[in-house]
Amino acid sequence: QFKTAIQYHQRHLEIAKEVGDKVGEGIKIAKEVGDKAGEGISYRNLANAYRSLGQFKTAIQYYQRHLEITKEVGDKAGEGRSYGNLGKAYHSLGQFKEAIQYHQRHLETAKEVGDKAGEGRSYGNLGNAFHSLGQFKTAIQYHQRHLEIAKEVGDKAGEGISYCNLGNAYHSQGQFKTAIQYYQRHLEIAKEVGDKAGEGKSYCNLGNAYHSLGGFKTAIQYYQRHQEIVKEVGDKAGEGISHGNLGNTYDSPGEFKTAIQYHQRHLEIAKEVGDKAGEGTSYGNLGNAFHSLGEFKTAIQYHQRHLEIAKEVGDKAGEG
Repeated sequence: QFKTAIQYHQRHLEIAKEVGDKVGEGIKIAKEVGDKAGEGISYRNLANAYRSLGQFKTAIQYYQRHLEITKEVGDKAGEGRSYGNLGKAYHSLGQFKEAIQYHQRHLETAKEVGDKAGEGRSYGNLGNAFHSLGQFKTAIQYHQRHLEIAKEVGDKAGEGISYCNLGNAYHSQGQFKTAIQYYQRHLEIAKEVGDKAGEGKSYCNLGNAYHSLGGFKTAIQYYQRHQEIVKEVGDKAGEGISHGNLGNTYDSPGEFKTAIQYHQRHLEIAKEVGDKAGEGTSYGNLGNAFHSLGEFKTAIQYHQRHLEIAKEVGDKAGEG
């Protein structure tokens, strides 16, 4: 198992290095020939690569360089995109107020240059940031604006994302039936545009909503559809999440032994792909299942592992 994990990380590292080397080469050439705009784009590409690796602080440094250059060369649209990217990176760090400031700058710039699609995206990003702050009504207003603009400019993918985000906001408010309607719309659009990952996400969200309503059999069907798709697209982390969701659903009607099998599979995959937070969640879920079976010593061991990982990754909720 560890060998597989090591191979996975080494390949990840090689790809990152490959991207970094190519972009680094691009920056060097751009500097040599005095191509400021090209230099800026290279910084942005490098930032994107670091962001996809979860190295958000490094990504922010490169996005800042991109931002400086867009201002220098007077590229207003590029400046707006930089603000949006910085907002997303700060969001990933859990710094939601900083994220909001950047998304608002993106919104202002997008309006200034008449970038309707960018304006829509910034509303969506603001909605996500306010959602993370627990301000669901404000989040819904922003997602509604994103939806209106996505329809206006014919951005089908953006429309689907808006429905998904609206579903999440209503779900967080406990309005599960409304959430289901939005998730169904997202699912329809994902199928329409051939967005397999989005389709999988819709099934997962529908599973969550039915689980919250106590419709465990329906939830299991959706989670199984989610699992099929993540396997199909090779999304290992998503596969782990689907096992965790199925485990939690079997927990609810008291099928603890089946639940344990799913949580153990989630744990294996989380370790394999280096998903520390998922690993912690798996330990917590295993602890709960063994506790329900009356196996308290085993439960304590799993909860202690969860606690250790929560401290390690800075998951205050998991720690508490």
